[in-house]
Amino acid sequence: MDPTQVRVDNGWAWTAAVDLANRLATGERLPTIPSTALLDQGEVLHADLPANGWRFHPISVTYESPSAIALGGPLTFGIIAASSATARRHVRREAEAVAAPQWRPLGELRILTTDRRLLVWHEGAWASVWYNAIRELHPDIDATRLDMTFDEDPPYCLAGPWVPYLTVIVTTVLAQHRGIDAVTNAIRYPIIG
Repeated sequence: MDPTQVRVDNGWAWTAAVDLANRLATGERLPTIPSTALLDQGEVLHADLPANGWRFHPISVTYESPSAIALGGPLTFGIIAASSATARRHVRREAEAVAAPQWRPLGELRILTTDRRLLVWHEGAWASVWYNAIRELHPDIDATRLDMTFDEDPPYCLAGPWVPYLTVIVTTVLAQHRGIDAVTNAIRYPIIG
């Protein structure tokens, strides 16, 4: 799935996100739900949502360099050597392009959104994305996408029908922890979609 997907009819998920934002604007608190995962003492779960995920990072790539055996005279050797060098350069450039930092798919993720962090279920293990590590938010509500950047970790991209709902919770919790001005400054794109 492409992280730049355009929002289609998300039905209930979109309605729930708008409803939550409206309720919070009138002073209501974030919802709390029971957790099926063990949380830290005093930690509160606000949502348990699916999303497709990506990380922006390089990967290690190994490649085999093409080789050739040159039999014959100097002219044949020169032609084969030049062709071989061109082929090696082409293979190396392809490997460098594959290894370069880019959005790498994580697949479908389960995300527990708490008052302290996002707990992300990926490859059979929970990973914590602590709110205090988030430096920038790049919401694209029309594409049901949220990109998050960090000080020392690769960026996350989350996309899917429930991402606007998750975005409402994340921005609300960040505003509670850091203040509305800090969150406004961290958002690179308007949330209104």
